[in-house]
Amino acid sequence: MHLNLSRFQAFAIHLLISSAILGSFLAFVFSVWYPHPFFILEGLVQIVWVLVGVDIVLGPALTLVVFKTGKPGLKRDLSIIAAIQIFGFIYGAHTFYVERPAFAVFYDSDHFEVIPASDMNDLGKLDPALGHSKLGGPSIVFVEAPTDINALKNILEEMKKGAPPIHLRPEFYKPLKGYINTKFRLSRDLEKLQKVPANETAIAQFKAEYGERVREFAYFPISGKVTARLLVIDRKTEMVVDTIGIHPGLRLPG
Repeated sequence: MHLNLSRFQAFAIHLLISSAILGSFLAFVFSVWYPHPFFILEGLVQIVWVLVGVDIVLGPALTLVVFKTGKPGLKRDLSIIAAIQIFGFIYGAHTFYVERPAFAVFYDSDHFEVIPASDMNDLGKLDPALGHSKLGGPSIVFVEAPTDINALKNILEEMKKGAPPIHLRPEFYKPLKGYINTKFRLSRDLEKLQKVPANETAIAQFKAEYGERVREFAYFPISGKVTARLLVIDRKTEMVVDTIGIHPGLRLPG
């Protein structure tokens, strides 16, 4: 028995199903793997457009072209379309997962750098107190380098032999809370940053939203693959409050 559908009805059903599946997945991605501002910092807009193009535009559009109730080979044609969509979805989902930000690491005395999961090894050495999940979102951490001179020399020797730099070694990661307060003196000066014409509007909006509380915050650059933002941390709670959409003059990785 064939469903008595017009090609436009088939197109609409296909579009609705595809949108629901992709929309649910992207909602998870934006809320768990890439919460604000990590999606912007990592610059994965292009991958989103690939998913949208294949799963919401191309798939239903092909259905509109080939669908005709009772048409010989219709099942084969729809199977090929579904395979294209599934391949595109798997490609996008895998890219999101592999490149998801695992950590925002405070190191080098003055800024945070986003570290993708693909750059991380030896997560078994991670402090359980961090509560980091391999399937979850990014953890904001602090690098506690050894203070012993011999230990530091050993790290440098290991790096010469190919070991990763200290900010990519999870055994040196500590929870932000309880450690970052010693670095608040290195906070960027919000007033000086606002004097840069390109920053004026964004900082003025931030001040309007938080009022007098802006004096209670510390401000540190945070850099991702493609851009940087200003991370806002409450000095009392040591918790991340917000980000400001300016480029704080930090050289990007690579």
